[in-house]
Amino acid sequence: MLIYKLNISSEKSLAAEMEAITCDPRGIKIMQEKLSRYTIKITDISGHLALVIKETALSCGAECAMPRDIIINPKKNCDILLLTQKNNLKLIINKLAKQAFKTLKTLSNQLKSFLKEENISIPVIMGILNTTPDSFSDGGNFNTKETALAHAKKMIKEGARIIDIGGESTRPGSAEISIKEELKRTIPIIKELRKNNKKILISIETTKSLVAQKAAEAGANIINDISGLTRDPKIAKIAAKYKTKLIIMHRTGNSKIMQQKTEYADLIKDILSFLQKSIDIALEAGVKKENIIIDPGIGFGKTTEQNLYIIKHLCAFKSLGYPVLLGASRKSVIGNILKNNPTERTAGTIATSIMGQLNNADYLRVHDVKENINAVKIFKNLQNS
Repeated sequence: MLIYKLNISSEKSLAAEMEAITCDPRGIKIMQEKLSRYTIKITDISGHLALVIKETALSCGAECAMPRDIIINPKKNCDILLLTQKNNLKLIINKLAKQAFKTLKTLSNQLKSFLKEENISIPVIMGILNTTPDSFSDGGNFNTKETALAHAKKMIKEGARIIDIGGESTRPGSAEISIKEELKRTIPIIKELRKNNKKILISIETTKSLVAQKAAEAGANIINDISGLTRDPKIAKIAAKYKTKLIIMHRTGNSKIMQQKTEYADLIKDILSFLQKSIDIALEAGVKKENIIIDPGIGFGKTTEQNLYIIKHLCAFKSLGYPVLLGASRKSVIGNILKNNPTERTAGTIATSIMGQLNNADYLRVHDVKENINAVKIFKNLQNS
């Protein structure tokens, strides 16, 4: 069972979510007008318990959407949508806690997390430093020690709290490079950056445990594994040994084939399941819970529509209980809409950053540090004034 909040802001969006769980069309027409502050999706719950939740919701002045055939076949598992306001949710939580079913008591405890008010804050800004000749946006711009360090210095001055260094292009269709070449491109930069700046957080973007190890030894504080521990699970042991933070990202296959794998049974649920499995690997390897960050992987094995859906519903990933990173900077999801090249996507990136901030993203990974920091500062002041 997975439980997460969706960011539903229109009747049309709510109708689409009800259609996705096979609600009766007549019910959709009636219930889409019951747009609520909280739209909480509960997945893989038995039909019998879904009916109890529906009855509880109705008794508390809320609503629950479920598949049209669940009354006929209550033995099968299903996905449901709980539609409620804050006060009604409090009543639902109390009633479910008194149920005899263990699953419903667990659900009651998990629903409590949605009552916490999360004020708009300024996410931690992670500046991107590609030391590659072929990255999609700035390949070749910073692939010498001098240019890389100068750019890192610029981003730090602009307010970046983390510098994320990558030595291998991960754009769709790119081929993997050797460990030797990746080490050559990244480790000297990490050593020099750490030598010149003891306070800045340094992240290494890699899928190889040896690169992660050498980076940690050179002074990296964070390992950013874009394969989500699927390519080289030993990265988790490296993170545990060196006590670094570990970013676990979702992607489907490697960079060369990932855009051929964009089919999902349920986009959010499938990504959450992937991330949870990777989190379990990390925890088992000894990584502390407080050192794990998750990333839904914008642009990695997703279509434009899927990327937009993830950004809009980024709050769903907070349900796993870990800080969430959004990395949409200059990506094709922006270019496909604006029909422009990567260097012209700063404004589009800022739009995704604001949506991420609105959905309580903890980290924003961006190319244009100053512009994004200015945007999120203004948005915070507007929201909290």
